[in-house]
Amino acid sequence: MVTASRSHSLSTVENYLKYRLDYPEKLIDFLYDACDFSRESVIADIGSGTGTFTRHLLERGSRVVAIEPDRELRETAERILSDEFPRFFSLEASAENTTLSDASVNHIVCAQSFHYFDGEKCRREFRRILRPEGSVVLIGMKPAGDDEFARECDALIRRYSGYGRGKDGADMDSVYSAFFSPSGVSSFSHSGQLSLDFDGFCGRLFSSFCLPGPGDDRYDDLLEEMELLFELYQQSGKVNYRYEIRAYAGKPDAAI
Repeated sequence: MVTASRSHSLSTVENYLKYRLDYPEKLIDFLYDACDFSRESVIADIGSGTGTFTRHLLERGSRVVAIEPDRELRETAERILSDEFPRFFSLEASAENTTLSDASVNHIVCAQSFHYFDGEKCRREFRRILRPEGSVVLIGMKPAGDDEFARECDALIRRYSGYGRGKDGADMDSVYSAFFSPSGVSSFSHSGQLSLDFDGFCGRLFSSFCLPGPGDDRYDDLLEEMELLFELYQQSGKVNYRYEIRAYAGKPDAAI
């Protein structure tokens, strides 16, 4: 059995900082080349976490309002980004109640955060704060590939996070597409692969999906399944974890 230390039991902040997947530069290019993002844009990064995606927008010179309800995540982003980027603004708020003024932002991004939101309430809120020419970009990540390991990872995440029932993962295409108006949706995809030890494998899943943590009744069962899955597919103490990042950009549908 796996005997690696259980670093996936670290706090949410530590998991984010150590294991959260960064984003390819060509995804940022997609926003600025195909979605009319610019240095002059005011962008709301909703569910911004520790600021991984926020940094990419700031590095392009945009003004970014990072909205994050979790105090530890938000304060970590503030500590990392505030001194370096004067166009960074941080708010304690939620996707459903951003506290922003009407028609105050050019664009809205949700980078691996949409599965935490109430889809109907945040769609209404996004329409309220978005300027007429603006767009919403939803970015998600899921296990990829047609091999057995990818399918097992996908099934495990479904069992414990519920994303397959309308929030993320295999239903990403339909759930994200349904958020937007029928016309004018742009999309982007990127595939990659990571070689992960046991701690890295667990940390990757815990930092990307809404999985039960220590103290949850299901945590021990989840951990046991992760250990069994890793042991079954590991070679020389590592597994090849393939993933896909997808982004959808458009205007939120008016129908509620």
